[in-house]
Amino acid sequence: MSDEAKPPKKDRKVSPPRSEDIEAAEMARLCREAIEVVGADAVLVVWTKQRRRKTEISQVALGNGLTVTGLMRWVASKVEEMDDTEEEAEEDEDED
Repeated sequence: MSDEAKPPKKDRKVSPPRSEDIEAAEMARLCREAIEVVGADAVLVVWTKQRRRKTEISQVALGNGLTVTGLMRWVASKVEEMDDTEEEAEEDEDED
């Protein structure tokens, strides 16, 4: 089939990348850099942003899948410990 017989290609409109995609790509780049520089097995980055009075939570995780899962569980347990400690402190203040 010659070039003349091919139908002309339609111009596709390319939409600009979303800011969330750009942010996630930049965080992924930073994670890859941390893995290379520090020698980490896994990196988990979680960040928040407020937009129009709503808080958006985003995350990027790079590394071995099992290690990332373990890291997420470790972070969750630390957050629970912090919450428990804060609740105990509030209870102690109420008793005084």
